[in-house]
Amino acid sequence: MKHKKVMFVILISIFVITVKQSYLWSGEPGALVKNVILNESSSIEIENIHERKAKQWEVISPSFNFEMISQRVMGEYWEKCLDEEKSEFVELFTNHLRNSYVRKANPLFGKKIISLKEKQFNKFAKVQTILLTKSGKEVSTDFYLRRVNGKWKVCDLVVEGVSLVNNYHSQITNTLVRTSYEELLSTMKKKQRKGFYSTEHRLLASDLSNKTYELIE
Repeated sequence: MKHKKVMFVILISIFVITVKQSYLWSGEPGALVKNVILNESSSIEIENIHERKAKQWEVISPSFNFEMISQRVMGEYWEKCLDEEKSEFVELFTNHLRNSYVRKANPLFGKKIISLKEKQFNKFAKVQTILLTKSGKEVSTDFYLRRVNGKWKVCDLVVEGVSLVNNYHSQITNTLVRTSYEELLSTMKKKQRKGFYSTEHRLLASDLSNKTYELIE
């Protein structure tokens, strides 16, 4: 009888631990997001802040699908572009995101994960997190992922209800209504050649005081 009781307690404990782990870190999407956040917030022994951020970008950027992000940012205009134009935009837009990231002193995703929940829908997944910023503020950050060729990658971030993709899409669409695609690329190239980057979006766990931003000024 005592033996059965012990076995029952062990089985219940295993069940609780399994459920808890699946709730917090279930599946590849959740594990990928967890690694991105922890790697980005981990201290890298480089004194220069911009060099350190550049190194952090090298670590976390492979977890993002910049081609898909660029496609969603362009929306209906994407299908109107030639293959070489698409490749050029992906490169320019990725460079913009990188340079904007490197310019920011604080971590993009805060310093600590308070909670993490995962939901999968066939080839898509949503990972909901609550992150703790350096200032002690709790910020909700949702990661949207898609599985391509067996690999999960982030294709959008939604911080406090603000989508990175939707925000940029709105800017791009409004810009292309007023000007041509060629002029859009020309403007982006000029800014990158001059080393000028407009103030980055406030989709940062460290600073959400302004939820609008400008890509093209």
